Parts: sequence; C-alpha cells; structure tokens
Amino acid sequence: MSSGTLPTGRIPAPVSRFIGRDGEVRAVLGALAGYRLVTLTGPGGSGKTRLAIEAARQDRRRVVYVDLTGLPDGAPIAPAVSEAAGLRGATGPGALSEVAWWLDSGEPRLLVLDNAEDVLAPVTEFATVVLTQVESVTLMLTSRRPAGVVGEHLVLVGPLSDDDAERLFWDRARSVRPAFPDDEGARSAARELCRRLDRLPLALELAAARMKVLTPGEMLPLLEGSFEALGVNSANPERHRTLTACIEASTRELSPHLASVLVNASVFASPFSASSAADVAGATLSDLEDLVSRSLLQTSTDRGATRFRELESVRDFARSRMAAPGELAAARDRHLNWLHRRFGSGVYPSVMQRSGYASATDLLPELRTALDHALAADVRRGMELLAATGELWFRVAQDECLQRTGRFLTARPDPDEARGAVLLTRVWMLISNQRWEDALEALAEALRLLPADGDAAASAHFFGAVANFLAGHFDASRDSGARALERYVALGDVAGQSRAIGTRGTGLVLAGRNEEGLAVLERALSLAEEAGDVWSQGQIQTYAGLAVSELGRTTAARRRLFDAIDRFRRIGDISLMGIALGRLASLALTQDLRAALRAAGSASRRQGAGGRYHPVTMKDMALIRETALRALPAAEVDALWAAGERLAFADAADELRAVDARSPGDLTPRETEVAALVADGLSNAAIAHRLVLSERTVENHVGRAMAKAEVGNRTALAAWFSGRSASQNPRW
Repeated sequence: MSSGTLPTGRIPAPVSRFIGRDGEVRAVLGALAGYRLVTLTGPGGSGKTRLAIEAARQDRRRVVYVDLTGLPDGAPIAPAVSEAAGLRGATGPGALSEVAWWLDSGEPRLLVLDNAEDVLAPVTEFATVVLTQVESVTLMLTSRRPAGVVGEHLVLVGPLSDDDAERLFWDRARSVRPAFPDDEGARSAARELCRRLDRLPLALELAAARMKVLTPGEMLPLLEGSFEALGVNSANPERHRTLTACIEASTRELSPHLASVLVNASVFASPFSASSAADVAGATLSDLEDLVSRSLLQTSTDRGATRFRELESVRDFARSRMAAPGELAAARDRHLNWLHRRFGSGVYPSVMQRSGYASATDLLPELRTALDHALAADVRRGMELLAATGELWFRVAQDECLQRTGRFLTARPDPDEARGAVLLTRVWMLISNQRWEDALEALAEALRLLPADGDAAASAHFFGAVANFLAGHFDASRDSGARALERYVALGDVAGQSRAIGTRGTGLVLAGRNEEGLAVLERALSLAEEAGDVWSQGQIQTYAGLAVSELGRTTAARRRLFDAIDRFRRIGDISLMGIALGRLASLALTQDLRAALRAAGSASRRQGAGGRYHPVTMKDMALIRETALRALPAAEVDALWAAGERLAFADAADELRAVDARSPGDLTPRETEVAALVADGLSNAAIAHRLVLSERTVENHVGRAMAKAEVGNRTALAAWFSGRSASQNPRW
C-alpha cells in the first residue's frame, strides 16, 4: 500500500479568527519537536481543540486529524483513525496493526487525536502500539485528562490572558453586533465579565453571542449564582453547547467521595493549600491529584508552595448541581472553624501575633467568605475572628472593616469579652477615618467589657493614646500611653512597649514638640528593632521623618521617610505609607514638580486601604497642588494628579527616589562645590586656596554640609557625597 496515494484526515478549517495563545502555540510546536506524544490538557472550554488545530496547521509534517467525539466508551479507536486516513477495510480486529503498518511509511506524520478523554483506555492502547512500532509518527492528543502513557509530555491549556480574553470577547461580540457600544463603561464591564467567566474561550464565545441583545453591564448581574444566562450554541458538539454541559461531562465519572471533595472545596474563595483542603474538604493528596488530572482543579505556585483552585464555573456547578442538602452549610462551618484556628482560636493576640496575622493578606478573600457565613451561622465565632485580624484589615481594607464591625455588633449586642474585642477593632478603624470622638466612645465601652489585664486591655489603652493625641487631647494621650506601657511591661511584650512609647513620640511631633518627640521615637525604634516589629519601625520612621523635616533637615527627613517606605514594603503594608509618601512629595517640589504632583496623586488615593488622612498630611497634599497650580496649567495639573492616582505607593516612591538621586542633597551651590572637593581629598586650606576663600569660610561650609548630610566628620561627608553624586553628577 502506498501512502502517497491515500488521503489524510483533514484539519478542520477555522470559521473564525484564532486570537491570542501565541506563547502556547510556540510551546506546543516546541513540544512536538522534542516529544513523540504530546497531550494538551485543561478544563472543558479552555480551547484545547482550537489550539491543537492551530499548532497542527503550522507543523510541517503530514497531518491526520481524528475527532473522537461520540465514540462509544471502550470502543477501539483504530477504525476511527482508519476512516480519517481514508483506509478501506481496516475496521476489524486487525485494524490497529493495519493502521500501524500504514503509518510506518518512513514519512514523518503528525496524528491528532482530539477529545480523547472519554476513550482514554483504547487511546492508551493505540498510542502504546504506535509509539513502539512506528518511529516516524508523533501523536498529539487533546483531553481533559492525561493518557498516562510512558513518554507523554503534557502542555497545560488554561484560561486566556487578560488581554487575549478581552480581544476574543470584543472580536466575537462585534461579529454579531457590529455597532456594539464601545465606551469606558462597556470596557470596564467587559473586563469584569471576562474575569467572571474565568477567561475561558467557550464561555467568552457564548457570552459574546448574547451581545446581540445585551451589553456586558447587563449580562454581569445575570451571571450571579448561575451561568445559564450564557445560553446555547447549537452548532457545537452537544457537550460544548453550554458551559454547564461542558462541566457536567467532566464530572460525570467522579466517585461519590471525589464529588463531595469538589463540592466542599467550592467554599474556598481563593487558591488553597493541600492542608487547607484536608481540613475543609476532607481531601487527600490522591484526591487532589485526581481532580487536577481531570482538569477540575487548577494548580499554581506561590512562594514555593503548590496552591489549588476551582474555576468560577466549576464552583458554581458544584454548588448548584452537585451539593447534597446541608453539604455546603457543613463545609462553610468547617471553613469558618479552619480560619478561627488559623487566627488564634478566639484568644486576643499579642502585638507580634497581630502583626504576623496581618501578613496573611492572601487570606482576605477567605476571611470575607467566612465572616459572611458567620453572621448567619455563628456570630460569636465570627466576632472572635474579626477581632483577631484587626491589624490585617487596618493595613488593607479599613472602610470595609468598619462596616463589618458595625454589622457584628448589631447582630450580637451581648455585653461580653467578644463584643469588647470587636469594639477594639472598630476603634482602630474609626481612628483611621479621623473619627476620634467616636473612637473614644467605643473605647470606653470596650474597657468596661474587657479583663483589666492581658493583651486586649493593653491594646485598648494603646488605642486610647492614639485617639487622644490625634484629637488634640495630649494629656489624656500621655496618661493612656503610660497605662499601655505599664501593661506591656507586665506582659513582657517588647513590641507593645515600642508601640506605646512610639505613640508618645508621635503625639509630641503632632503637637509641634519635634526635638522632644524625636528623642522618644529613637527609644521606641530601638525597642521595635529588638522585637522585630517591622510595621512599628516604619511607623516610627514616618513620624521621625515628619519631625526632622519640620526642623529643616530635609536630607535627613528624606532618608527617614524612604526608610519607612522600605520597611512597609517588606511586609506589604500600605496603611501608613501614604503619609511618608505625601511628605516626600512635598519635599520634592523644588526638585521635580511633576514627579511631586504624581506622588501626591498616588498618596491621595490611599491605594484602596480606605480611611482618611490626618490634617498634617492633608496640608502636604494641599501645598503640592497649590504650588503646582501656580506653575502649571490646571489641565496639566489634573492630568498629572490623575496619572499619580494610578500609581501604587511603592512605584510613586521609586519615582521620588530617582529624583532624589539626581541631586546631592539640599546643599547650596557653594556647599556642593566644597563637598565635592572634600570628596576629592582636599584639606580645608587647599579648598580655600582653590576657591579663593578664607579657611574659616570653608570650615563653615563644611560644617553646614555635614549637618545637612547628618554625618559627623569629613570622611563620612566625602563618602556620602560620592555615593549620592557618582551615578548622575559630574565633578563640580
């Protein structure tokens, strides 16, 4: 039989544009060049078939394409391959041998077996025979599950990138509605729609078809709790006509236990670990591996650890179509209990425990889910969880936390310790919103409910000190701070002592007693470093920077404020970073007005943390804007401010750092000239001779330069100047 006279299974001709997946196409072609069995695997609707077809079109070998859809379970696949290849009579028991003989022509061939998941056993048998007997053939499978054949190379096909998903949606939407509305509102809704649909091509195609009669904004609410609004594409194979049918085909063969694991894991709101899945969903590693192999769980890596997640569509299906009565409620109870244990089991945390809890920002979606459930199922447990995680909420979601504390306090008015602890969290959020008198009122109630000793009482007095100094009650602040310090000393809590002392120093700074405040803050900083309390270190350096800038030592102020930002950055905290950024922006006004304006715009948004700034920072913002309006057109000021609002705090700080690096400090031109000569190794006498100055005048310039650089001798001044000017400045 001559292979040259036989037709091959044609690759299906595309009826629409192939969009995106450039990297995935290259990955598939690279895999086909290096492996003889390549399986494209991924969740239903992820576009495995379309990707395989595109890669096959670009491959240089002769291609035989076989669609295995509809083949009876367990049926041999050699007859289907024979039919696709145009072979006659290769349908009986010897079909596999005859197909292998035909393939063994010496000509390189690519055999594509599409939709193999329902006939994996016969596919595995076929692949084993072909791979061992026909060296010139490469197999490419598409399947939700790997074939498990020795030598198989997997290419994971997941959701589209954000940009590709939007491009696909808009392309398909305009194909059914050429005059589709295209404005910022529609774009924003489409982005959210793509996210809600997991950026799955099938879901996006179905949604785009609905754009004949809907806009993205109109479709979004229809998807809440159900994907049925996506509708039907009757041109697709039956299991791809709806997203629900696609997922149903993936879950049909699950054992009762695996189905239960999938349902229970649907309560997670974000990627979860294997240990979390064991606690909440009763999943073993084997269970997780099985669900991953079926593309019902997706995997990712976060800081060296594997994380699992269900796509939104799978979660919705598991909850609405698979859950037994009461099963979800029980899973949500376990989820709440898991977080309750994770955050102290109801014991009010110490300062460093709170700080450690605050680093778990990745669990914020889980906290939201658990707290929502607790309001209906276990209010006290929810209150204990909310109280334990107060610092986390303070750092990233102050306004949301304020609302949540109000709901819990209303739901359970019992005058007990749990209420007192939630009141403390509420006090913190009220302070961040500059509602100091409300904070003091809530604090008074909390103190009546909490034990007189322990971490909660110490924290209450600490918050009292903060609220009082912000409200201008400096004597009351001093008294509360002293009580907090006394309790933290009794507890042996060095971090607490640092925060209590730091509060005293901060109050002195805000009262205008900057030198005195600096001395207190230095003591607090030493304790914070001893305790390893990075957040407290950043807070102390922020207010020390404000104090130093008020004293006119701008170089030292910048150094302190940048250090504060760096410390906050290390722990992912944004709660106070905006204060440091605002002052740095005001100090940059004479260096780079536009950069200062962008930084102020960034600080004004508070990066989504909520709350409001103290009047000191608001004054910085107002100064920057007023200065800019005197120098620039109002339209440019507004544009720069708006551009800054899109900048993260850390990025805005980096811009200011670059500005700062271009200047050797706030030295006068003559001081700069003298400092440069000091850095060159000249003595005062030599500098005086070079610049035609008296030696006493040079000595004065050196002294002022050392004071501004905050260094104690000429050697240190030379090192400071060289380090600041080497990269950007020529020798003066």
